[in-house]
Amino acid sequence: MLRQWLLGAMVFTILLAGLPAGLVSAAAASFEISAGQTSVNVNKAYTVTVKGKELSDVYGYEIVLSYDAGKLSFQSAANLLPKGNSTEQNGFAISPIKSGNKVTFAYTKVGSAKGSGGAASLASFTFSGLAAGKASVTIESVKLVRSDLNSEKVAPNKSLQVSVLNENKAFTDVAASFWAKDAITRAAQLGFVTGYPDGTFKPLKQVTRAEFVTMLARALDVPAAAASSDTGFKDNDKIGSWAKPSIASGVAAGWVKGFADGTFRPDLPITRAEMTVIIVRALKLDTTQASQLTFTDANSIPSWAKDAVAAAVKSGLVNGRGGNQFVPSDSANRAEAVTIILRMVDYKNEHS
Repeated sequence: MLRQWLLGAMVFTILLAGLPAGLVSAAAASFEISAGQTSVNVNKAYTVTVKGKELSDVYGYEIVLSYDAGKLSFQSAANLLPKGNSTEQNGFAISPIKSGNKVTFAYTKVGSAKGSGGAASLASFTFSGLAAGKASVTIESVKLVRSDLNSEKVAPNKSLQVSVLNENKAFTDVAASFWAKDAITRAAQLGFVTGYPDGTFKPLKQVTRAEFVTMLARALDVPAAAASSDTGFKDNDKIGSWAKPSIASGVAAGWVKGFADGTFRPDLPITRAEMTVIIVRALKLDTTQASQLTFTDANSIPSWAKDAVAAAVKSGLVNGRGGNQFVPSDSANRAEAVTIILRMVDYKNEHS
């Protein structure tokens, strides 16, 4: 028994000390990460599995994963590698080691158990949904130790994406027949919009320029600038602290611009033309190949917005209103803003 545990201890030394006992080629082995679901609700469990293919005599392993710590909370890890027979000490694992947005987990067999080969699941990692948004989990590295204590280490750089959702919420003023109900529900689950304390969403309420940019930045998971950031606009002091980080990030990314006088005018209702231009800039759509607009009021679309509107129509991001009119100067409401942002998110995912 002592000999068995000593062998296991030696394997752990190789795994965790970062000193391979004879580095060998890992060209034949490959790894993947998978999950049984593509979305998870906040505070619910989300488990990923790391699998290996074309393995050879795997006696122990060390896996390092990275994840979006702002969206996911690490909970636990478990070995999935086939163990020894019932008459032997099966093996043991270390408690997962968390450091920032990375977690390290290691396991070794002990005694005379044979190393695993072929295709095998190595380990599972369980997270909990922490905050709504898009998150990723990536295999940073895998170190394998054979029964002769030779080892190999690779950096697979394999990732998967998961949508962390808020609980499904029904708003009291959004009827089942309302044209944007599904979009509003999905946007609330994704967490880039919220309702009001009284349980309403107010879908027809006008959206201000500050509100739209903030929703867009949240939907894109744009890293927010510091709350004290100077947006560079002359009316920076009129921009609320809740919106300033998103606006500053949008300015830095090039998709938020102000007026000719250097102001942003955060409380001004955003127009359909302005909203469309911002979306097109955020997606970096090509506006030079845009088609001719067929809206009956196409001549009323400002020259600075016409190419962007044409590109957005071509990409399926915007539609007109009744009578085949675009009404560029009309203010956008919350339902329209949510719908175009979701179309942008879907377009980005499909073309990334």
